[in-house]
Amino acid sequence: MRVELTRISKEDESSLRIWRNDPAVSQWMYTNHEISVDEHAAWFSSMLSDATKVYWKIVVDGHAVGSIFLTGISAQQQQCSWGMYLADQQMRGKGVAQGACALSFQFAFTELGMQKVLCEAVAENEIAIGLYESVGFKRTGMQRDAVKRGNEMLSVVTLEITRDAWNAHEPQLLQRLEEKGVSING
Repeated sequence: MRVELTRISKEDESSLRIWRNDPAVSQWMYTNHEISVDEHAAWFSSMLSDATKVYWKIVVDGHAVGSIFLTGISAQQQQCSWGMYLADQQMRGKGVAQGACALSFQFAFTELGMQKVLCEAVAENEIAIGLYESVGFKRTGMQRDAVKRGNEMLSVVTLEITRDAWNAHEPQLLQRLEEKGVSING
């Protein structure tokens, strides 16, 4: 199975809205209301034109299955924030997410020269947090009731991976991917 990242383009606008509105994805987002066409169009246009953001499609054997992204890219601070989701539930647990993570970290640390990549996850999203830790993220804290979503308050786990930690972890992750039959274009 080959995992690649392809930059998001205007042609991906409707797919991203479908993915973002999928309950399996939106249950872990900071907002989980139905994203309207107009709301999505405004977000999408802003995202495409923002130089501090890079969004990719996760592509497996030619089929788009999710998205992974870097936001808040700061050359001055040499850090950015990171996030992802797999919209195709059949791809979960097969190494696809780990492969996409590896590719995004290679880009962040090599192409962009970042020293640190930050991540947040809804505290109850234990599967995602486990994935993040499996690719080298380390927990840095817990923010109780950090995000108001509708009538509920969400606690958030904060994580980070440094360039040095990635460099130490990358060979092990690539070995695990190879054992799972996952190749990446890094």
